[in-house]
Amino acid sequence: MWRSAAAAGKNESPRNVPSLLSYPDRRTPAGLGPLPQREGSGHELLKTMAPDMERALGALKDFTRRDILLRFYADRKPRSVDEVAGATGIHRSVAFDHLERLVGLGYLEAERRRGLPGKPAKIYRLTAGPLQISHPMRRYDIVAEALARSFDDLGEAGKRAITQIGRALGRDLAVPQPGSLGAALEPLVEMGGEYEDADEGRVACVNCLFAEVCRRAPSICLFHAGLIEGLTGATVRSLGFCEPAGCAYQLTTGPTR
Repeated sequence: MWRSAAAAGKNESPRNVPSLLSYPDRRTPAGLGPLPQREGSGHELLKTMAPDMERALGALKDFTRRDILLRFYADRKPRSVDEVAGATGIHRSVAFDHLERLVGLGYLEAERRRGLPGKPAKIYRLTAGPLQISHPMRRYDIVAEALARSFDDLGEAGKRAITQIGRALGRDLAVPQPGSLGAALEPLVEMGGEYEDADEGRVACVNCLFAEVCRRAPSICLFHAGLIEGLTGATVRSLGFCEPAGCAYQLTTGPTR
């Protein structure tokens, strides 16, 4: 069973966990961006689905623009126009047009990088959620939100129950005797999640499977925490949503399997 660095003790070497707990060539599933805050009826929520589909198609219909966007999903580091142009082999003016189009569609945001000589460079970073297209459209996040809210109605008992359900699923999916945290979380990576290991057992969801839900129904993070507990055998505490990608979790010792 995987153990955190704190659990290993001072005399043991640090755990063999890469900084990004996923494979660099694995592209995240392509989804719709986050829905606005939940207001009114479910019918009002569903009305946003068609515009989201049109937005995704607008981002992907051009081959070069699709290539640029998928590069941001594959590696979420910020990029300048020149960096994008060099990586894709296109003129910087063409790269600029595509980047600005992706900003207009809501997939990227732009800011000025200061502190360097000359005119501040414009830097682009990914801001949208997962990108996925299906017909008819499938919004599993709406179902997950409804289920999470039903547990909310049960109070503390509901919080314990949703955590236990996540833990049970994690145990079912768990890799036998994982050698690292990355290996333990591989079942979630295979589903499209990405995890980044920080110091002192803190794990950030670079691409959270529940990102669109947890901003509207935070109790889904308890399910996610239980899921990670079942996979790793550690005790997991949710640290809440961290912009722009997803939630963070604190892993400590204490087998739960």
